[in-house]
Amino acid sequence: MSNVIKANPAKRFFVEMLTRDIDLDDAILDLLDNSLDGLLRITEGDYSQYPNYEVNIELSEDQFKITDNCGGIPTDIAQKYAFRMGRPSGRDDDIPTIGMYGIGMKRSVFKMGKDIQVSSQNTENCFLVKIPESWLTDDENWELEMTDCVETFSDKGTNIIVRNLYPGISELFSSDSDFRSRLMDKISIHYAFVLRSGLLIKINGKAIVGKDIAILTEFNEDAIKSKKGILPFIYREDNDGLQIEIVCGLVDAPPSLAEDSEAAESTKVDRVDAGWTIMCNDRVVLYADRTRLTGWGDCLPQFHYQFNTLVGVVNFKSNMASKLPVTTTKRGIDASSDVYLRIRRKMCDAMRIYINYTNKWKNKREEEREHVIPKSETKSLSKLITKDFEEMMTTSTDGYGGKVYKPRLPEPPEEDDGIRTIKYRKHIDDIKKISEDYFEDNSLTPNKVGEKCFEDILYQVK
Repeated sequence: MSNVIKANPAKRFFVEMLTRDIDLDDAILDLLDNSLDGLLRITEGDYSQYPNYEVNIELSEDQFKITDNCGGIPTDIAQKYAFRMGRPSGRDDDIPTIGMYGIGMKRSVFKMGKDIQVSSQNTENCFLVKIPESWLTDDENWELEMTDCVETFSDKGTNIIVRNLYPGISELFSSDSDFRSRLMDKISIHYAFVLRSGLLIKINGKAIVGKDIAILTEFNEDAIKSKKGILPFIYREDNDGLQIEIVCGLVDAPPSLAEDSEAAESTKVDRVDAGWTIMCNDRVVLYADRTRLTGWGDCLPQFHYQFNTLVGVVNFKSNMASKLPVTTTKRGIDASSDVYLRIRRKMCDAMRIYINYTNKWKNKREEEREHVIPKSETKSLSKLITKDFEEMMTTSTDGYGGKVYKPRLPEPPEEDDGIRTIKYRKHIDDIKKISEDYFEDNSLTPNKVGEKCFEDILYQVK
């Protein structure tokens, strides 16, 4: 006697497992990734064309909608890959995407609701695919029907609509301005490079501005050739289909003594972009990190306010997403990746150059602000053309064929001018009491109170 046992999967299992470990805002960013993949197909990575394209996201209590004019989904990709529960090999190996598993679009739309419609106009035709709730509950039927579009597109692009939203999603979309604000902030960070290259992304009609990361540099031929001055550290390699670029440097002038004192009291870091930012195929997956993940507190000192003018950016690029050290959510770094562990050592070596620089100048901040920093100009990293440094780059000795540009940063003069720094800690209540009762001025900073106390005693002993 022989019995047939059904071993086909249940759709409920796929839906629940796919959506369990992804946040709603990350699900929306997954759909943005798909739009950017389309943009890469039609522009072939030519950033000068990006101002011609846009993505519009609409959030309401009734539906989610994302529309773009980024070329549409090719018909063969839609038929063979886009709607399958997983990604077969060979898809999009010719463009720098960051999707590896073929679950992005499905996971995103299933996260939000039960009635899904995808229409797309490509260079060949315009198609429509509907995923109704009845399909999601039918374990026997795994096929979807592709039909002609019922409405015309003004340009080649994709339109995704999710209706029958889950109650919690509907509530967030209809009234939670904090969610929209958080989503816009996240998009401004993770898509900073493409936004600043001209791609327009809007939520409910409001355009998003990409966060900028800038760097100080003496951008002149003499400084670049001599490698002397406030200049970036640059490392580039192209190895086995993976391109890696590291840029590290100073993002701003050091804090004044008063700002330094205030920061020490509050233990805060003013600059949100300080630390390490990591990109994969021009999409930020880790922003302004100051943890052991990027070396702080390990091969580097613990991050603190002295380092809030230090910034580094790493960009991994490859047409084979499996080579990128990115997590499955595409919003984090795979810390166990061999290539990342190797590059992390280079990141530490690069950042240590600027940590040593701040250590040498920390007792001469005013002199640095007056004589060293003004020679430099702030350059947006999205506009810093590292090719200008190529001529002076040398081959790295690590065996991976990389090229490196290592600057010689200014050092304070060796002569002893007799000036010394006095630094000590006292309770804030005692500092305020001296400020108000002795100097009759409650606006004095702790640093200023210390200076005036010294000057007053010095006057008496003279």
